[in-house]
Amino acid sequence: MTDASYYRSLVASVIRGKPWIVAMDVLVPAAAMAQSLLELGASRVFALGASRGAGEVPDPAEVPQLALDNTGADMMLAIRSGQDLLANLPAHAREALDAFDPDREARVITALFSDGRPVGGRSVYGARPAAWQALEDKVIVDAFWDAAGIERAPAVIVAAEESSLRTAWRALDRGGGAVLAGDNREGFSGAAWGVRWVRTDAELVDAAAFFGAHCDTVRVMPFLDGIPCSIHGVVLPEHLLAIRPCEMVVFRKPASSSFHYASAATFWDPRPEDREAMRAVARRAGAELRRQVGYRGVFTVDGVMTADGFLPTELNPRFGAAINILSRGMPELPLYLLHLAIAEGEPFGWRGPDLEALVVASGDRVRKGGGALMVTVPVTENRAAGLVLGDAGWRWAQEGEPVDAEFKIGPSTSGGRVWVSLNEERTPIGPSAAPRVAEALAFLDRELGLDIGPLEPAPDLRP
Repeated sequence: MTDASYYRSLVASVIRGKPWIVAMDVLVPAAAMAQSLLELGASRVFALGASRGAGEVPDPAEVPQLALDNTGADMMLAIRSGQDLLANLPAHAREALDAFDPDREARVITALFSDGRPVGGRSVYGARPAAWQALEDKVIVDAFWDAAGIERAPAVIVAAEESSLRTAWRALDRGGGAVLAGDNREGFSGAAWGVRWVRTDAELVDAAAFFGAHCDTVRVMPFLDGIPCSIHGVVLPEHLLAIRPCEMVVFRKPASSSFHYASAATFWDPRPEDREAMRAVARRAGAELRRQVGYRGVFTVDGVMTADGFLPTELNPRFGAAINILSRGMPELPLYLLHLAIAEGEPFGWRGPDLEALVVASGDRVRKGGGALMVTVPVTENRAAGLVLGDAGWRWAQEGEPVDAEFKIGPSTSGGRVWVSLNEERTPIGPSAAPRVAEALAFLDRELGLDIGPLEPAPDLRP
């Protein structure tokens, strides 16, 4: 079978000998990607971030870099303002790019949610056409499921005003409330930012005010209880690939209609028949993406593993964060760059079945994941520590002690960003990872006064 080195060689043939700019909302991952490009043979690189972010960066002598001063009240607003800032660079940033790339030969690599606008007059490699981006809008996805022959929950689309929302909520509430998802009038919307879980009239009033300010229309569907999860697929010229399920670490917030998307994890395993049903959904979705808009590359179908099986809730025609976790068992495979090459339409021999087998096997063999969140408490420096899960709950690890998770905190646009990464060698395979992450974040909240508040994991109704 084709190994990871084959796909790495395809990516290297694109990168080698050329100048590249990596422009992302945060400098830290942009600089890490730029360093990877050097390892793949880039002639020179420049890393640009709308903000610096938390974590370490490579030596500027190795990776020239610049962080701008983007801010945002929350992660989604910071992403949007960061995208606008990168598309409309201040004079000093344009001058820095022109000094690095005076002949404007460089192509730009951006974040997975990028809208593809040029950066400093330079085009984005693997940019998504507008027709691909449009399918990410949550208010049009039901027509897509129906066209693809994918079973879904009932839903209606109504105006973003209180009376219409109340009528739809009452009609679709099956006892657990209804979930409201707004359109993409203001641009990219992810990480549960534009989603509300309505169970009471007071929550409906609050949700109506939010959607009225940000959206024209809202999708209303019954609340689906169970494990939030996703399935990734890849559309290639001659093949449709289906990877394996991932848990989405999504918390409920007591006394709030909001959800908190923390990250993804691969420790959870659904039933074998559910796994294959999700993979079949990915293939149907990939076929419809190709038919409707000529899609190429990685995509995700998000949904919930309910008591009756998997039901989809949204489509993301772009590279998903969870597939990075799935591929961490093969650090030599630059999967995001491979996705960009597929999206760009590079004329390579993709060997689709081999790529599918490689990524699925890696995801099954090496389990990863954890959770992260933004905090409003000011954080001025990076900090890291080990955590241990004992009989009395989580605690700080002693020097030299094996750890069950690693904790990191650093500055962000809103104040600080917290990570908890579970140790794959000490985390059970099979059950949901979300309870462990929630308990670890609760411990950190108590210890450090981060003002996180309670976070509740979803129940597994189909163990």
